[in-house]
Amino acid sequence: MSPRLHVLLGAGGVGKTTLAAGYALALAGQGRRVGLLGIDPARRLGTALGLALDDEARPVPDAGDLSAAVLAPAQCLPRWAAEVAPPEVARRLATNAFFVALAERLATANDVFAAIRLAEWMERDPTLDDLVVDTAPGENAIEFLRRPEALSAFLEGPLVAGLRRFARAERHGLAGQVLHRAAERALSGLGRIGGSTMLLELADFLALAEDMLERMAERLGAARAAMAAPSTEILLVAALRDDAADTARAIAAALAPLGFRPGATVINRALDPALGEELAGSDLAPLSPRSRAIVRYARAEASLQARVVAELSALAPRSVLLPAARSLEGDVRRSGLLDLGERLHHQLSA
Repeated sequence: MSPRLHVLLGAGGVGKTTLAAGYALALAGQGRRVGLLGIDPARRLGTALGLALDDEARPVPDAGDLSAAVLAPAQCLPRWAAEVAPPEVARRLATNAFFVALAERLATANDVFAAIRLAEWMERDPTLDDLVVDTAPGENAIEFLRRPEALSAFLEGPLVAGLRRFARAERHGLAGQVLHRAAERALSGLGRIGGSTMLLELADFLALAEDMLERMAERLGAARAAMAAPSTEILLVAALRDDAADTARAIAAALAPLGFRPGATVINRALDPALGEELAGSDLAPLSPRSRAIVRYARAEASLQARVVAELSALAPRSVLLPAARSLEGDVRRSGLLDLGERLHHQLSA
């Protein structure tokens, strides 16, 4: 049985990474086996947890059955090649110009391999109950949900298929007889641009990496299925800022054509609604000038919050208000994260 996915989306600076860490801690505190994957290129998840994280999942100390990792695409490709390739093929791949260039370029292409890494985690840990995903800020996070379709189309498309056939035939002197018609024009163009050496190097890479590419395509299929599962929870995180609300609306609009809808909007660092009501009815006359200024500021924040909540409530079936958490610094950081995650979990479960 596949784990339940929890994907957090939102503008930068709204506390999305902190919420992801706290939510994962809260789920693990329920006795569940939980994974926490950060795919934000900024890799702030380790800072939130106070740990040095890399691409390999590692247990989070004193957090139940919780493991965490941050995506490092440059580490993924060699690992995926070693999974399926015999040692000799792996050595040839390691010196192939296209493989080396691809591994280097992927150092910043988190969105391309985030879905594959997610599926790899689910495959390697079939007992996982939940997988919480902290995404990149803003609309860039949508690429994580869009890429499985785009990358699958490339890996399964005629160009890659034609190059594989070309590489096999080249070894037998039959390359000119077996070019796939759909790929012939593209191959000819590549040859004119980079010459026959580049074309052969690319074809050799695709032939050597065939098993790896097939495994990547299989994992993309698994990622697509997991993302489309009814149990998958997409949380749209915002804060009391107009730009954060605008980003939340833009993300929701971009999700719709992909067949996704947020399960809940989360207004982070909110005012307690009861406090807002109390401030609205308070008499300013007896207060000092400084106190009146503070109350007016709080009233303005309460007014902004009411507007943001009203605007975002149409984006998802549920809206969650999370008041500012107690200190997330120093020795109380972990307990503060857990408290925040438990409040989020409680409201989502209500």
